[in-house]
Amino acid sequence: MANARRLVAKANNTNVVGSLILMALVFGSCVVNGEYLGGRRGLAANSGNPTVFDITKFGAVGDGATNSFKAFLNTWIQVCESPAPATLLVPKGEFLAGPVIFAGPCKSPVTVEVQGTIIATTSGYATPEWFLFERVDNVVLTGTGTFHGKGEDVWKADGCGKKVQCNLPPTSLKFRNMKNLEVTGITSINAKAFHMFLVKTDGVKINNIKLIAPAESPNTDGIHLSNADNVAILDSKIATGDDCVSVGRGCNNVTVERVICGPGHGLSVGSLGKYKNEEDVIGVHVKNCTMLETDNGLRIKTWGGSGPSRAENIHFEDIIMENVKNPIIIDQNYGSRGGDSKVAISDVLFKNVRGTTITKDIVQLMCSKSLPCKGVNVVDVNLNFVGKAGGQKSSSGGLVGALCDNANVVFGGKLSFPMCPK
Repeated sequence: MANARRLVAKANNTNVVGSLILMALVFGSCVVNGEYLGGRRGLAANSGNPTVFDITKFGAVGDGATNSFKAFLNTWIQVCESPAPATLLVPKGEFLAGPVIFAGPCKSPVTVEVQGTIIATTSGYATPEWFLFERVDNVVLTGTGTFHGKGEDVWKADGCGKKVQCNLPPTSLKFRNMKNLEVTGITSINAKAFHMFLVKTDGVKINNIKLIAPAESPNTDGIHLSNADNVAILDSKIATGDDCVSVGRGCNNVTVERVICGPGHGLSVGSLGKYKNEEDVIGVHVKNCTMLETDNGLRIKTWGGSGPSRAENIHFEDIIMENVKNPIIIDQNYGSRGGDSKVAISDVLFKNVRGTTITKDIVQLMCSKSLPCKGVNVVDVNLNFVGKAGGQKSSSGGLVGALCDNANVVFGGKLSFPMCPK
């Protein structure tokens, strides 16, 4: 306890970044010793329910101006040490918070319930995440509250834009090395970069959430996945400046259903092949989704000059589109590196896609010259062209058409456009 108090006293005299590092050290000390910062051991944080821990009882101030990150950490330590399932409660109010790490393992299942609004600080991030959940299983993040990332304060200054290499601003909610996670009900507004990032997770259900940022906001992906297995993203609205959902390297068994996407860059698998020794992506099923004025629709993208990997069993079905650009696209020349992509794409289905598009080439399959796409099926695609009719013709020679380059594709059912010329 004395050691923890000395660290906290030192944290009070340092800057925000230094405080974050010290608080991480304090957390490790407290977990080992079963203590929490600056107070007695015990479970009772709220009278009436000993398993609910209210952050205001640990020093959080809901005035929108007082940085309450220490109160979040203090409360988490008590929740994580609870021998019975416990809840960290963010009540109504506006709580300013710098970077927060919720680390485990914890002794029992944990719920984080957000009723109020949590507002991100503009600076003070030693690592690229705002709220990081790490090495803790059996977590529920729920509530009607909001995470406001204050991205509007940094977007113009982040220096990224469309650069290949840059240091992205912090992700609002990052989940790393976790099993059995549920996220439901919450809203994320104006993330500085990604709204949510899942990495090395297994067994995740995300449903009934809202992720919102302006269409012009850079790199504000809704949900990005990397090495994530058994993920279900359901019944949610994602309107951002980048991909609504992006399924990256090493993901398996991902389901996206009843998601409204737009504005944004669409529903994407990739980009893949940017890094060495990337793991395969197998089993991505997107169904019953609606896309509104997105810059891309259903997309698979891999880097040129990539190392070998596979992307297979990828199905897009029952999709409604409204004024979507590039509605169906496989792009294996993504990025600016050059060379043939070595990502082998196979068993891909685009089925029952209907609505309107502003692009003349409704289907664009631009596959790798050295590893042509195999087993691509395009079935029952009925998209009406509502863009400007003048100018260049489609790749099929008419007003609308399809482009197929190095792709083994089968067209079937009712199509609103000529098939690729043979």
